[in-house]
Amino acid sequence: MAKVTKTLTAKLTKNTLVEKGGAWMLVIEDDRGITHSAWSNPSAAKRYLKAYVLEHTPRKSIKMTVQATTMDDKPTHITGELTWKEAA
Repeated sequence: MAKVTKTLTAKLTKNTLVEKGGAWMLVIEDDRGITHSAWSNPSAAKRYLKAYVLEHTPRKSIKMTVQATTMDDKPTHITGELTWKEAA
C-alpha cells in the first residue's frame, strides 16, 4: 500500500499593526480546503489550532515560529507547517 504525504499549513497574523487592539486572523490550509477564523488573542487561536490538528491529523501538535515582530518584540505574524504520511 502506497503512502501519501499530506501537509497542513497555519498562519496566525495580527489584523492591525499600527493601532492598538485588532483581531488575530488564523488561516489553516490542508487537503480539506482553507479555514479562516478571527480571535481576540493568539492563545485562543493556538488552542483552536491544536484541537484542529488533533482532530484532522495523526499528530498531536504543530510547531509555530515567529516570522515578524513589532518594535517592542511582540509577535505579529506566526506560521507553522505540519507534514505527515498517510495510507492512500
